[in-house]
Amino acid sequence: MRITTLLAWSLAALPGFFALPLVASEHCERVDGIVSICGLAAPEDLVPAPNGRDLIFGQMAGSGGLYLLDTRDDSVHPLLAVQEADAPRELWGDPACVQPTSRLEAHGLDIRRRADGRWQVLVVNHAERESVEFYELQAPTSDRPQARWRGCAEAPAAANFNDVAGLADGSLLVTHMADRRWQLVNALLAALGRNTGFVYHWSRDDGFTPLSATRAAHPNGILLAPDEQSFFLNVYLGNALQHHALPGGALLGAVAVPKPDNASWAKDGQLLVASHEGSLWEIFRSLSQGHERPSELPFSILSIDPVTLSQSTLLQRSGPPLGAGTVALQRGDDLYIGSYVGDRIIRLPLPEPQRP
Repeated sequence: MRITTLLAWSLAALPGFFALPLVASEHCERVDGIVSICGLAAPEDLVPAPNGRDLIFGQMAGSGGLYLLDTRDDSVHPLLAVQEADAPRELWGDPACVQPTSRLEAHGLDIRRRADGRWQVLVVNHAERESVEFYELQAPTSDRPQARWRGCAEAPAAANFNDVAGLADGSLLVTHMADRRWQLVNALLAALGRNTGFVYHWSRDDGFTPLSATRAAHPNGILLAPDEQSFFLNVYLGNALQHHALPGGALLGAVAVPKPDNASWAKDGQLLVASHEGSLWEIFRSLSQGHERPSELPFSILSIDPVTLSQSTLLQRSGPPLGAGTVALQRGDDLYIGSYVGDRIIRLPLPEPQRP
């Protein structure tokens, strides 16, 4: 999730704005059996590494960048390889994009095996340009893989990207939340039910093409089905998870979910969806607080059947050690949760689903 600091400050100045309690950054002890992995800056999204053990995350604040979390000891390691002085010989993105940015402000992530067998990591980036950055994950099954830059697809004018999903043919889907020139107005309109964004399909031949059937109120997370015949879209301010067909994006089904952020695949084939439960004012306050400490915005992790869209609750949290959970990723018997704000990822044993 991302709404600009200007937007958060503007709403924070409104009368009657709710303040959230915050946890001091030095508080990194175990709480309710939950382990905190601290010293980070807004680790908004997590994806599984191909070695079957570790996870990859980006930072949306601080020094930015891409990192590997070794689940054997919760150690964190830089993922980006040293870049070539010249443009790489092979580019996977727009042929006109020939140089990486000097800084990566990583938002949504995706990892997928391309048709030629190589592993690709896609990153929504907000530093220096609004773009999707392409990386090849080299030595993908090793203890310390590295990501080498393979190009970018720079956003259309006024686009405001959030999350991305790559297809094996090298094309991708990316969510556009709302015109970034009018984010305050559009956030309020979306909260009132106005469709402010949609999903783009991008390919090297055709560039960015809007999928008109995906217009919705502040689209957020996107997750491709394993067979690449459909995708799941989290409509944040529309309070819904939608299932759309490919290639055109026709709506196949939907289920009500309070402010859904990102989604991932659980080992049992269920969707794990992070859902925010605070008011709109509490969310804006959380966005404006800084990243030295975690928010306490209430959130849930839901397990959703991708066929029936029936749901159960895995986790509900309010208070330390983390709020505003944006993504949950299963690795082994543990669940890792990141956030768009704060200084940590948390780890806990995978909870049992609680049916309504």
